[in-house]
Amino acid sequence: MTDQVPRRRHARRPAAPTVPARPHRAAVAAVAVVFTLNGIAMAAAVSRMPDIKAHVGASPTELAFALVCVGIGSVVAMPFAGRLVQRFGTRTICLLFATVAVVAWSLVPLAGSVPQLAVILLFAGAGIGSWDVAMNVQGSIVERHRHQVLMPLWHGLFSSGAVGGALIGAASARLGITIAWQLPVVSVAVWIGVLASTAAFVPNDPVEPSPVARETAAYDDVPAGTPATTVAAHRERSAARSGITRAEILLGIITLGTALGEGAANDWLAIALVDGRGAPAAIGALTLAGFNVTMAIGRFAGGPIIARIGRVAALRAAGLIAAPGVLVLCLIPATWTAFVGAAARGMGLAIVSPSAMSAAGEVPGRRGRAIATVSTIGYGGFLFGAPLIGVLAHMMPLLDALLAVAAVVMIIVILAPAARERGGVTRIVAEA
Repeated sequence: MTDQVPRRRHARRPAAPTVPARPHRAAVAAVAVVFTLNGIAMAAAVSRMPDIKAHVGASPTELAFALVCVGIGSVVAMPFAGRLVQRFGTRTICLLFATVAVVAWSLVPLAGSVPQLAVILLFAGAGIGSWDVAMNVQGSIVERHRHQVLMPLWHGLFSSGAVGGALIGAASARLGITIAWQLPVVSVAVWIGVLASTAAFVPNDPVEPSPVARETAAYDDVPAGTPATTVAAHRERSAARSGITRAEILLGIITLGTALGEGAANDWLAIALVDGRGAPAAIGALTLAGFNVTMAIGRFAGGPIIARIGRVAALRAAGLIAAPGVLVLCLIPATWTAFVGAAARGMGLAIVSPSAMSAAGEVPGRRGRAIATVSTIGYGGFLFGAPLIGVLAHMMPLLDALLAVAAVVMIIVILAPAARERGGVTRIVAEA
């Protein structure tokens, strides 16, 4: 009898709570640095566009043509970046395309004509876009290892890097530093930072979903009560499918809507207030600044919110904040409502793109390719959003044309379930 007592006590002892292991602290910092440097590299060059325009003697139309090549380069290169990341790893591809990007920006001062500038910007876009894919894939890997929501933070650091890059460009212009000095020096500094940071990247393989996870996810959406033969056929078709998945397309559309909303604000918001409302130029600039500030704040605060309520609920809330913000901005003719509407729009859109990247990273067996696909579709919003609003503005007042953004943003609310947590992770916890 005495030997049974310890067994009963052992059986009744409550199990110790399990705390998720959070290794790879260095990788968290490394990804943060790489996101920040991506923003710096882009903005430090774009902020000097007036000097670049004068350097090549381009007209506004010719410069617009050259700038479109940045988006074209990104959209063309991104699908290949996903495959390369899957094959060679995020460290190699991130460093490779960061090199392509900084070399291209360094060559801008050597352009002697608009066509030469366009070719250089095409390579710059390919480098920036592929670098973007690689760092988002690495971010997804680190999130999975750490059981944390970190992507909004990193995207917020990208925005902060863009602000820093713009300030570098402004200071250089103020001090009379030519683009022939600024662009190569900034590029070298950025490249050294990427080289040092990528050394701490986490390898791809340990966190790739298992075949069991891939098979399970392949028939997650089969309705209850479906005959066994139909389920089996669905499994076989899904297992054999190696192309773009339905989830990637839906996440891409979500990202497209976000990119269009963000791009339309950056391209048209100040113009709409100044030309459509007669507001002073300072008010237009401050309203745009408020939009970007709330974007950054929303991204820095987004991780804990997503960790608490989940991605689907967070995205629905985001869309329901951003869409009314657009309506208030466009329909109520008052200065204070412009600020409130722009702030709501920025706050709502802030977490959408990073959430879509995290969800794409959980598509079974296709982390790199899924993020590349979603990013490519999303970049289409930046590439075609401004011309689309411009076309509508030819048929109606610009503020009325911008109402289309509210309709596009509501797509986020409708398609939010596509971003649900996958791969057996129902909720990623936040850092205490």
